[in-house]
Amino acid sequence: MHPYLKLAVRFAAGMLILAAGLGITRMLIGMKEDAPMQPRKVAARPGKVVAANPGLVVPRIPLEGRVDAWERMDILAEVTGVLKPGGKEFREGVRFQAGEVMLRLDDSEWRAGVEGERGKFLQLLGGALADIRTDFPDRWAVWEAFVAGVDVRRSLPELPEPVSQRERLFLANRGIVSSYHAIRSAEARGEKYRVVAPFTGVVGTALVDPGALVRAGTLVGTLVGGSAFEVKSAIHARYLPTLAVGDAVSFYEENGTEVARGSIVRMASQVDAATQSASVYCRIEALPGQSASLRDGRYLTGEARSRAVPDVVEVGLDAIQPDNTVYIVVEGRLQKAPIEVRFRGTQTALVAGLTSGMSLLAQPIPGAYEGMEIAP
Repeated sequence: MHPYLKLAVRFAAGMLILAAGLGITRMLIGMKEDAPMQPRKVAARPGKVVAANPGLVVPRIPLEGRVDAWERMDILAEVTGVLKPGGKEFREGVRFQAGEVMLRLDDSEWRAGVEGERGKFLQLLGGALADIRTDFPDRWAVWEAFVAGVDVRRSLPELPEPVSQRERLFLANRGIVSSYHAIRSAEARGEKYRVVAPFTGVVGTALVDPGALVRAGTLVGTLVGGSAFEVKSAIHARYLPTLAVGDAVSFYEENGTEVARGSIVRMASQVDAATQSASVYCRIEALPGQSASLRDGRYLTGEARSRAVPDVVEVGLDAIQPDNTVYIVVEGRLQKAPIEVRFRGTQTALVAGLTSGMSLLAQPIPGAYEGMEIAP
């Protein structure tokens, strides 16, 4: 056989064997059964679920502001005199009880002048007594007793009331009435040399020192009460329809401790165009044991409790979806439920539309969707 023919036969035989092997291999692969496919199991996501119980819920509106003393008085001198030293001095931080004398000005010059006027008045009465005995014999005893009671070192007693027009004109013509009231006016002015505390408080500022000359009209200091306080807070306009005068308020320290309670006493009628808020004024008093924490000028945060809203559930703002729905759990899976927001606060909202017994998803789950399996 020719060598080339022999080579061609060998190549054809090899190709035939290779083709047969491939066919047998494909036949064996086709005879193998496919492995059973199992669906991927998705684990249930854990979630906090609470039972919805609609009812009366009191909205809580946030407040913050500076504490101002309800009782505050600027003390001005109405007369001129030297501030007397000694005793309980008028200095910053000193506490005075209601009715206690805070300031004493030297009144020796005024006292001498008033005593001189009383002496002149007594002389005037003495000259008129003889005429009174002649013209008004039935009134003699009354006027004699009045003259006997006049002491130049003490305030004048009450002037006897005339019983007739003739007696009234007699007293006016003699200058007795005008002189009497001029002295009583001077005596009333003498009370201004002593400044009495109108309420219990602490001296906030003292602008004079003992021994200094105090002139009439001079501001000598301030007295700040410590029993009741007022807080002015700016409330957003969306909360104003909910609030009313008389609503209860509470205020807290930075650590959350409640230090004062009170109520809303005034509300501004206008809304600030720039901030869209209105001023609300709250009168508060310190709780027992918290008087040291409630001081004039301090900033506090709190909340106002307005009228209760019926048939609502309080939920977190993060639980409300953009389409005004919340997730509820039905047979272990999430389902959306439509709601109506009745009140929206800073962290929670009061919503209506949920029925009693619904399992409400209280905390949001990232990537939540309807049908998601939940493990409460």
